[in-house]
Amino acid sequence: MIPNIFHFVWFLPESGGKPFSLFHYVAIKSAYEINKPDKIYIYNNRPPDTEWWHKLNGIVEVVKTEPPEEIFGNKLYHLAHKADVTRIKVLKETGGIYMDLDTICKKPFTPLLNYKFVMGKQGRFRKMGLGNSVMLSEKNAEFLSIWIEEYKTFRSKGHDKYWGEHSIQRPEKLSKKNPELIHIEPYDSFQYPIYYSFCLKKLFVKNLDFKNAYCHHLWENGSYELYLKDLTVEEIKTKDTTYNKLARKFL
Repeated sequence: MIPNIFHFVWFLPESGGKPFSLFHYVAIKSAYEINKPDKIYIYNNRPPDTEWWHKLNGIVEVVKTEPPEEIFGNKLYHLAHKADVTRIKVLKETGGIYMDLDTICKKPFTPLLNYKFVMGKQGRFRKMGLGNSVMLSEKNAEFLSIWIEEYKTFRSKGHDKYWGEHSIQRPEKLSKKNPELIHIEPYDSFQYPIYYSFCLKKLFVKNLDFKNAYCHHLWENGSYELYLKDLTVEEIKTKDTTYNKLARKFL
């Protein structure tokens, strides 16, 4: 049984980095309102000083966590890969539901809580792998134990051709070898619309309803400058888009 506990990771670099913003707050608030979790943890190395971070008081428990520098002797160069390793270890130790902070919940995960471990397909037509932006796991899930061992061959140095090798592609390969240890949700449960620019418009320009979605991934790397950086409460309240109509109830 997967516990109704939520985990988020928010690592800040030594200097710079994006501020903790409205859409990050909505990610956590939507999980809180939709799923009624027993606990919400956020793993953080340096607490940001923003309005939206402070609004989480009473909703989340902040766990002081330093980003790991290596795994099995392999250096972790990028903050994203440090977060990848952290989420796997947290889920293995505690169980629960991990979500990226560029997500928004639409309906409860309750029907999925009886599985051992859950991921969703990334991509509708192309075989991209399994998305690790949303994962559900029982404590000490065997799939996670096998997956973490795969990091003995980790070799990415950042945004290179190995960027998603261990986080996206490797779990798909492992799922074929160990199908009894994982439940795979369709492409439109967690990860759709996908990150292509014309698909992002389905979230931030058009007003659509994706009936099969438990949540949406906002793909911050592609949508931040175009849609999320300057997003305001007023815009969410007054502009009818797929994202805004979901988000306004959590303000």
